Amino acid sequence: MCSIWKCPDRESKGARHVKACWEKQEGWENMIRHHIHAVMAATLLASSTASAAISASTATISLSANGSVQAVNNNTQDLGGGRFAHTGFWANNGMLVQWSNLITSYTMVNGVETAYVSGGFTVKNNHATSPLLLDLSVFMAGSMGPGATFSGSAGGQGVNFSLNPGSLGAINGDPVWGGMINGSVVGGAITSTQTINPFSLATFAPQSFNGSAGSVTDGVGMRLRLSISAGMESSFTGAFSVGSVPAPGAVALAGAAGLFGGRRRR
Repeated sequence: MCSIWKCPDRESKGARHVKACWEKQEGWENMIRHHIHAVMAATLLASSTASAAISASTATISLSANGSVQAVNNNTQDLGGGRFAHTGFWANNGMLVQWSNLITSYTMVNGVETAYVSGGFTVKNNHATSPLLLDLSVFMAGSMGPGATFSGSAGGQGVNFSLNPGSLGAINGDPVWGGMINGSVVGGAITSTQTINPFSLATFAPQSFNGSAGSVTDGVGMRLRLSISAGMESSFTGAFSVGSVPAPGAVALAGAAGLFGGRRRR
């Protein structure tokens, strides 16, 4: 998975004021990817016995802007093995949201069962004056027996291209990146709001969360909810995982460690 954040062209107006975007981008993305793999591995290692039937083929994406439900353009690609890639966008009146997600069904690999949503989101508000209150969710239907655990991680950054200070971040303290079970947010990352000066960059350091999933009766997913001032662009990257390890756990734990260790090396 990679972020779809793009820094401004080096020749664009004000680009010299956000040089840090270019200097820090590669290191920041590597840190996010490493953190996501660690969080997903921890979910698998901490989980217990459960049965499940959650299919990524049922995944849907919904979006509302400033309280109004919007139609989105989304493309789905079947990658095989219960994995689906979603890419799409929503655009209106100078506002643009883009996403690139990997959604995996609840399946067993080397004795480990897991379902997860990971991806990157770019949110741009080029409207002259109006802020954007965004609520976007990715959800896949299904069920899972008791004893599963969840874990997630997310980070982000924003650039202010306007001549006035702007704000970016949480709405009323709700997490910008939230993990969903049975249609409700059960945990999340980034609950703060940052004020960003003109032609400046701000970063939300990676945060993680975890807990017990209990019984999953309706499905799992993730939610991106944020407020972004006019003249600003932002990017958020993260993952949410719900998993279980069938008994006996020892064999499954060994398989999980090998699986995620190999992914980091690649």
